[in-house]
Order: sequence, then C-alpha cells, then structure tokens
Amino acid sequence: MLLDFVQDEEHSILLSSHITSDLEKIADYIVFIHEGKVVFERPKDELTEQYGIMKCGAAQFDALDKSDIITYRKMDYEWQILVSDREKMQRKYPKAIFL
Repeated sequence: MLLDFVQDEEHSILLSSHITSDLEKIADYIVFIHEGKVVFERPKDELTEQYGIMKCGAAQFDALDKSDIITYRKMDYEWQILVSDREKMQRKYPKAIFL
C-alpha cells in the first residue's frame, strides 16, 4: 500500500507541482530544483508558518534592506518579495502587504 510505503520514513516520493494546495496537503518538505541543482529546501511547516510574501510598490521596494529579500518578482503594478521571517518583516515594513 502506498501509504505504508511513505509512512515508514525510509522512502520518499518526488512530486512536482505548481498547485500549492496539493503540496500543503501531502508534502513534508519543499525542495526547489533549478537546472538540476537543489537551490532551496525547507520543511513545509516552516515555510507556511514562518516565510511570507511581501507586496509593495516601486518606491518601497527601492528602500528595502536587500538582505531581507530571499527572491522577488516584478509584477505589473507591484513587487512580490519572498521573506524568511514574515512577522519580523511586518514590524519592519508596516506599510507593506503580507500574504
């Protein structure tokens, strides 16, 4: 049975998905692989409880301490920034929106 296979903690299953709701339901760890190299690996619970996405405009993005940024992307009307400590960043940047 597949559930027994996974629960013995001696085996792993690689699941590739962009559907985060699926990952939230079944994953223990989240690993990002780019061009064959692991670039990011964290327990799923750590990601959902600690990390966050900060949204802000261009002026605020330019004023950010770049050491607070893990990665970011420019959207049409905002910047989306991945931060490793959502609560700390909410205190540091109170005008930003956090997901």
